[in-house]
Amino acid sequence: MNVFNKTIVLIIFYSLISCIKETPNDSFFEPQVFISGSIRNGEQTVTVKIQESVPTSQLGSNPINNAEISIYKKENDGSSTLVTNSFSANNGTYKSTETVTANIGETYWTEIRLADGTQFKSDEETLKEEIEIIDVTSDNLKNIVVFSDPGDDINFYLIRFYIYINGTLIVTDTHLSNDILYNGNTNATFQSTENLAFNLDEVIVSISNLNYNTYQYYFNQFEQYEQQILNDSEDANPGQLFLPPPANLTGNITNVTKNKKALGFFGAYSVSTLVK
Repeated sequence: MNVFNKTIVLIIFYSLISCIKETPNDSFFEPQVFISGSIRNGEQTVTVKIQESVPTSQLGSNPINNAEISIYKKENDGSSTLVTNSFSANNGTYKSTETVTANIGETYWTEIRLADGTQFKSDEETLKEEIEIIDVTSDNLKNIVVFSDPGDDINFYLIRFYIYINGTLIVTDTHLSNDILYNGNTNATFQSTENLAFNLDEVIVSISNLNYNTYQYYFNQFEQYEQQILNDSEDANPGQLFLPPPANLTGNITNVTKNKKALGFFGAYSVSTLVK
């Protein structure tokens, strides 16, 4: 289960009740823009996705391909430097046309302008330090990652176990955690979901060191998905986690033009990986 991409949009609707069926009324529907993206440590191509929600009577989403995207970083003197504003768009997915390098300790954000003049801005996020992953072990059908937790900060983690059997990826096991219980522990441990460590030939674990706002966005996303499972256990589809998010999943994006929170997030975080 991979959480980096998108969740399902829940649209407010009205129903007209008749004796034989319910018909949704989309006459009061107001489309909302959803933005998602991130910048990580090291050299990379930055990806930002921009979509517009659609009424319940329509399937899919409405990609926006004519936005202007700029990524900035803050210098030590408080001034802003443009990292890149050169992007190519395909079906609402924007990729920077040049590679950029993000450094630990620097602060990043994005500013976006739509064709109609609407402007968005993400909160400024500092790229936190990489987490040292010491080892990955298996015990009682669980995979356990051992890592060194920094003691001078409150940390928020996105931890992923990639489970391979005979060279094929079988499971991506994803968790969120904070370091309240092991702050500063140089041999901190976190264990995966049960029943993963069987006949494995490779386990890859990654730890993303998140800012609080990005962590909170993912936390709400996880919580919503669990509610989907509880409410519709027979028909629940894990792929729903990657569809556009519902209207209550605001993150760190602000609609500057309307001076209100928007859907989605743009995060800055470091990623560490160990193959075992």
